[in-house]
Amino acid sequence: MTPNFVNIAKPTVGKQSFLKPILTFVLTGALISTLTSAQAQRGHEDRRDSDYRYDKKDRDNRGNDRRDDNRRNDNRRDEYRRDDRRGPDRVVVVDRARPNWQYANIPSRNAHYNALPTGHLSINFGGIRFAYHQGVFYKPYNSEYVVCQAPVGIRVNVLPRDYRRVVIRNVDYYYYNGTYYRPYGNEYATVAPPIGALVESIPGGYEKLMINGETYYVVDGIQYRAVLNRGEIWYEVIKIM
Repeated sequence: MTPNFVNIAKPTVGKQSFLKPILTFVLTGALISTLTSAQAQRGHEDRRDSDYRYDKKDRDNRGNDRRDDNRRNDNRRDEYRRDDRRGPDRVVVVDRARPNWQYANIPSRNAHYNALPTGHLSINFGGIRFAYHQGVFYKPYNSEYVVCQAPVGIRVNVLPRDYRRVVIRNVDYYYYNGTYYRPYGNEYATVAPPIGALVESIPGGYEKLMINGETYYVVDGIQYRAVLNRGEIWYEVIKIM
């Protein structure tokens, strides 16, 4: 009797069985690639946002710096007390610790020069041939020229560019570098300093005078004292010596 054998079927491997792991591998790789690209894009956007924030902050800082510079320039213009009607201004360094701060860049009293400045005006007055240039008077001294006080009564056609108006007892005076002017026809004549006049600065070449512990300043025979005017140090004419 022939034994009956049971045929056990072998598992068949079809195309579908091979494709499944391949598709899984491909999809996994695509997913990883997508995630990596998304992370890289977010990193790029974060860096771009960060760069924008820094750039905006830098622009804002530059804008603040410019505004600060403008405010400083505005304060400086107020401090120089410019008057555009008198033409372009010189740069004046404000240092109120020096009584002559406004006139520190022009010749001081009793300074000696070998030659007169170009463009000076010659004025004969009292038998002396004075020279006048931008508010400064010169007179001959041996073979040189010395910076001097303007003699009272001498006249000029034009006031110095940076003159200041001083009002004493409802009378207008025009002041520059220790010299006081009054209108005289179509000209301006120098006059004696009015007692009580307040000026921002006095000429260079002054001398200090101590009286009872208080400091006074003497130049051109005029005695000044420092006073506070609107929170600033000004100089008052108190005596003609």
